[in-house]
Amino acid sequence: MKTAFVLSGGGNLGAMQAGSALALFEAGIEPDLLVGTSVGAMNSAFLATHHGLEGARALRDAWGALRRAEAVQLDPLRAVMGFFGFRDHLISAAQLRRLIAKWIPVDRIEDTTVPLGVVATDALSGETIVVTKGDVGAALAASGAIPGIFPPVNVEGRWLIDGSLSANHPVLEAQDLGADEIYLITTVTAPRNAPPKGAVAVAMNSVSLLTTRMARIQMAEARRRAQKRGGHVHVVPSAEPPAPGPFDYRRSAELSEQAYRRAQRWLSEEVPRGDAIGPNEPIVVPAAHGVLDSGVYSSDPS
Repeated sequence: MKTAFVLSGGGNLGAMQAGSALALFEAGIEPDLLVGTSVGAMNSAFLATHHGLEGARALRDAWGALRRAEAVQLDPLRAVMGFFGFRDHLISAAQLRRLIAKWIPVDRIEDTTVPLGVVATDALSGETIVVTKGDVGAALAASGAIPGIFPPVNVEGRWLIDGSLSANHPVLEAQDLGADEIYLITTVTAPRNAPPKGAVAVAMNSVSLLTTRMARIQMAEARRRAQKRGGHVHVVPSAEPPAPGPFDYRRSAELSEQAYRRAQRWLSEEVPRGDAIGPNEPIVVPAAHGVLDSGVYSSDPS
């Protein structure tokens, strides 16, 4: 049985995934495959290159030390140029690329210790793309390229953007890569009582609402696959904290610790059962349907 950790998108909420993953490793659950979308792809790449319990602890510590200036570079002039159409983005990806280089000690995806799938979206067709070979920096930058916020990235001749738009919870993609036992690690936060503040936060929240509705349609397919193959989909419950602002990294250590404690309770008190739905309903999206020689999966069902 091949075990996979599947990590969703979530921006600066990625610290939560570090805590959840640490609890899994401490419980003796380790992945044979890592599949991630957006920040989940970054965390997956970290775990794929810093394997084992020590790697999970290192990821938690890295999030605890991370600050906004190291993750994003806000430039008012660039933002204005993007707003008036002189650029296709508001924020440069240069800072993100530097963080990728700092956190991920390999240049190519196929050099990771644990097999890795990086999920992105084709900017022209909307297809789900899973990159399994090639430049790790380009793939991770593409997976986190929120449209209009960060620039799209050309990977193997295709313009790619944020994977959460097409597969924010890529469980089916992990199944296509051969996973049987899947642990889905999300970044679910507490329900909002009011819209978030700030234009970027409102836009990101709106995208999240739309992709969640689309993704839920595919839950039946994920269950059917798991039952047919004898596998399981475990949804690691989130602590569901209040959401911070999209560029606020000051609570990372706190978010990680909350997720860690919640996952620990789930592992010790609520024995994970395949196909069982925890407090956070699992969400998946249409599966990829083929492997290209370039190491890119396409979700085109034709």
